[in-house]
Amino acid sequence: MDWRGGTLPHLEIVREKKTSELHSGLLSSDFSPQRKLEDWPQFRGPQRDGRAYPQNANIDWTILPTQVWRRKIGEGHSSVIVGSNAIITFEQKGELECLTARSANDGHELWKVCEKNRWNDSFGGVGPRSTPTLINGKVFALFTNGMLHCVNLADGKELWKEKVIEENYVFPEWGISCSPLVWKNHVILNLGGQKSAAQARSITSGELIWTSDLVGKSAYLSPSILEFSGKKHLIVGIEGKIAGLDPMSGKTLWEHPWKIFLNNVQIAQPLKLFDDSFLLSAGYGKGAERISVKKSGDHYLLETVWKTKNLKAKFSNPVIRNGFIYGMSENTLVCLDAVNGSLMWRGNKYGYGRVLLAEDKILILGNTGKLSVVEANPNEFVEISSSPLLSKVRCWNGPALVNGYLIARNGEELAFFDWSSSL
Repeated sequence: MDWRGGTLPHLEIVREKKTSELHSGLLSSDFSPQRKLEDWPQFRGPQRDGRAYPQNANIDWTILPTQVWRRKIGEGHSSVIVGSNAIITFEQKGELECLTARSANDGHELWKVCEKNRWNDSFGGVGPRSTPTLINGKVFALFTNGMLHCVNLADGKELWKEKVIEENYVFPEWGISCSPLVWKNHVILNLGGQKSAAQARSITSGELIWTSDLVGKSAYLSPSILEFSGKKHLIVGIEGKIAGLDPMSGKTLWEHPWKIFLNNVQIAQPLKLFDDSFLLSAGYGKGAERISVKKSGDHYLLETVWKTKNLKAKFSNPVIRNGFIYGMSENTLVCLDAVNGSLMWRGNKYGYGRVLLAEDKILILGNTGKLSVVEANPNEFVEISSSPLLSKVRCWNGPALVNGYLIARNGEELAFFDWSSSL
């Protein structure tokens, strides 16, 4: 029985795969990327917004990329990040939760840093949820037990670690899921808590820089920084509301109620739309809302520009291109006009998964491992391709797309593909 992302379980009888089968996709043990393996340094890509950099590779989107290798790895919902020919993610290895670095050449393990910890809940299953963050050769990783590690990318040497949860911290039912945000000399976390809901720590020592005056139970989303009218706003969530903080001090700039049926916590990331507004969206019947942020004297005024039920993004984060929003409404791809929220089209059902914008293409890696490519065209729905990429083991993990190389994982395997070599 497998929870695919909806509120109903999916029941499927499958034959257990042998280790040899999971490794059978290994085509070349001496493969070396011919094009530079650009960094994919954090959750949702270079700018934390689901947008890939230009690929600098000739890609035929109508066919699947060529598989270079595939390996069995530990469980978990962590996405992958990439840097210096290494693929970094979290894996559950028995009773150990491990931050791992694997070679892009063949997927073998370069190093690992582990905590004795095993998270398991009835909905999400086994394994860590957070995605590490890479900057200047250092990896910042938040373990499910509340330990924040800073690790040297080159050799896995631990530079520092700190316990970042408050005493008597109440863990959410899904475990700690937020991915660290590195901004200037800050590592920013949105953990929730009765003393402070957000905090910033030094990237060099792990020492506490500030704690927020905002308090409340943890949400699922990760912190992000959006700019409105020239001012940086740190967007964080707690149960029942979204807030904007000053990223230098943690002081609350504004709060906005955001109540969601069933779990009352935000999962999908806020999406910057225009200079003065952003999008929030949620499943469970909630829908989407464009919210404007305007300065009025010493205060900020938040107003709802429009609301719609045509986009209910449960955890598949939407993307924006040329003023149009593309995202999963529950399990169906839709396109909305960001100006007024009107529905441009409703496309196919792709399950619950991750969405990337690659130039003028929308990539969807669904929860069953199917990879689909759709035109980012607001005038009509055009599916270019849709085929199985990974095994049908649940895939809530975000892939990376760098210079024509696609790196993807699910709860059981990690695979490396070359899209340009498919030509």
